[in-house]
Amino acid sequence: MLILSASVGGGHVAAGKALHTAFCAQGAQAEHIDLLEYSSMPFRRLYRQAYLDLIRTMPDLVEWLGRRLGRNPSEYKGVQERLRARVTRLLSYEVPGLIDRYRPDALVHTHFLGAEIVSGRIRRRRLLPQAEVITDFSAHAFWLQPGIARYFVASDDVRAQLLAAGVDDHRIRVTGIPIDPRFATLPDKAAARTTLGLAHDSDVLLLLANGLGGDTLREVIEQLVALRSPLQVVVVCGRSQELYDRSKELASAAIAPVSFRILDFTDDMPTLMAAADVAITKPGGLTSSEALAAGLPMVIASPYPLQEEVNANVLLEQGAAVRVQPITTLGHKLKRLLAAPDRLAEMRANCAGLAHPTSAATVAECVLSELVPRGRER
Repeated sequence: MLILSASVGGGHVAAGKALHTAFCAQGAQAEHIDLLEYSSMPFRRLYRQAYLDLIRTMPDLVEWLGRRLGRNPSEYKGVQERLRARVTRLLSYEVPGLIDRYRPDALVHTHFLGAEIVSGRIRRRRLLPQAEVITDFSAHAFWLQPGIARYFVASDDVRAQLLAAGVDDHRIRVTGIPIDPRFATLPDKAAARTTLGLAHDSDVLLLLANGLGGDTLREVIEQLVALRSPLQVVVVCGRSQELYDRSKELASAAIAPVSFRILDFTDDMPTLMAAADVAITKPGGLTSSEALAAGLPMVIASPYPLQEEVNANVLLEQGAAVRVQPITTLGHKLKRLLAAPDRLAEMRANCAGLAHPTSAATVAECVLSELVPRGRER
């Protein structure tokens, strides 16, 4: 199995890693590749940084352009789409040779870029089954690509969206978004808090700072410091040294009964989510799916346009989250939420209704049983 992701944000890569673990657990040989590492440097920078910069500085433009490019979704590609795909293939010239070297029995994409690169080559070479794992709670037109044998989606709503775009029903599987398999065997809250050294007699708030931006992070932490309620705040900053330093500086103003613990990158997100009562986060597809699997109510802050806005709407519609807009209302809304245990219990139950903690294993099993030639799945 060759799993192709693209490091635009962390979600696509995290899904690829989860699938790699799941395939290996089922006895398959698997490799996980970040496509952008095999693309030209200008193209890599454009995909990784320019897109995020545009989202932060000109979100209205990104939303307008995304909606325009998302009209009339179809696996059939017109002249403009085929031209864009050809340019993408030229800028990612190492990828076809990479596939030839691995000679996989199937490709699994966690970003539409891989399917776009491969689409023209598959028609000219040996038949190679491809699957796409859509990593949001909606499917933009970019995800629809020719030559995809299976689409793995988050929910029945995304399935309905693909059906409306002309995808055959037998090629769609509702599995949830692949997440770390450890979310299927989480410790209970008490055990998780003991492991992390957190107190059992006050609420725990998990603040996922990566992606919030400096101004939003400052506003959030200042309001948490001002709560003056018993609260343990765990801030996860990811690999950003700037966010880590900024969080440390802002949290230094906290006084009892509010306390802060600032973390940089951690691979113990399952335990952190199991220990928490509420998470403040952007509604990325992977983060949201992890929180759902942990039964963790979300407070949504500063979603990116397009896909994250859709994710936020889904979570709000299903009663698994509340949204803070404007961000200056965070302290008021959070205090009210933490003072309503019945509402939190209802939100946890709603999370469970959307959760797919074994999603990675389900996708792997389906690919191996339906797409890999018999006798070669091990």
